[in-house]
Amino acid sequence: MTLKRGSKGNEVVQVQTLLGIEADGIFGKKTEAAVRAFQAANGLKVDGIVGKQTWAALLGETSPEPVFRQPVDYKQYDKKWASVMYSNHSDKKQTIKSSGCGPTAMADIVATLIDSAVTPVTLAELSLKWGCRTYSDGTAWSFFPKIADYYGFSKYVKSSTLATLKSCLDSGGYIVASMGKGYWTSGGHFICVWKYDDKYIYANDPASSSRKKQNIADFMKQRKAFFCFWK
Repeated sequence: MTLKRGSKGNEVVQVQTLLGIEADGIFGKKTEAAVRAFQAANGLKVDGIVGKQTWAALLGETSPEPVFRQPVDYKQYDKKWASVMYSNHSDKKQTIKSSGCGPTAMADIVATLIDSAVTPVTLAELSLKWGCRTYSDGTAWSFFPKIADYYGFSKYVKSSTLATLKSCLDSGGYIVASMGKGYWTSGGHFICVWKYDDKYIYANDPASSSRKKQNIADFMKQRKAFFCFWK
């Protein structure tokens, strides 16, 4: 069965459930956007229509058993760069340790897939150069597509669905996840996601060596966005 904008019923519920979005049985704007993101992540024709190939990818019929590898695990508080200022207005209290989770999580990916010499300092400097350091809220989301272009990643997708997260990790990619209040943070935070199983999402936390995994359902409730990168 082919599903597209305007479709309704149990099949739409199944697609929405596989995508990890609200399953109301109505194929509307949000469902189409989630389908498009999933198609882009899986190298499919991006048309927002759930046809034979998209169904197969959603059901995992075209994917081999994934092999997950933990990336470089940089920490904001590493003494080599903890005190390096990360501020767009010369505030010495704003450092990589205090607010550099974005460049640190992203450095895990760049150092693993592209250039092993890259550190959080490298990416903090780029963030400042590009105007992606906000006044008081850390790193802007605009930083991540710029990084994808700058380092020549073969594919970059922004999404918020569980299906896209799994597709990226299944195919050897890594994800910077923007997380809201909950297990990972009391406010906002970026982490590097690298693995999942039937129960948990696993991530490198730039601010902690003890926070490593979270129940999938809780993780999805607390996530804001996924920035997905493929070599």
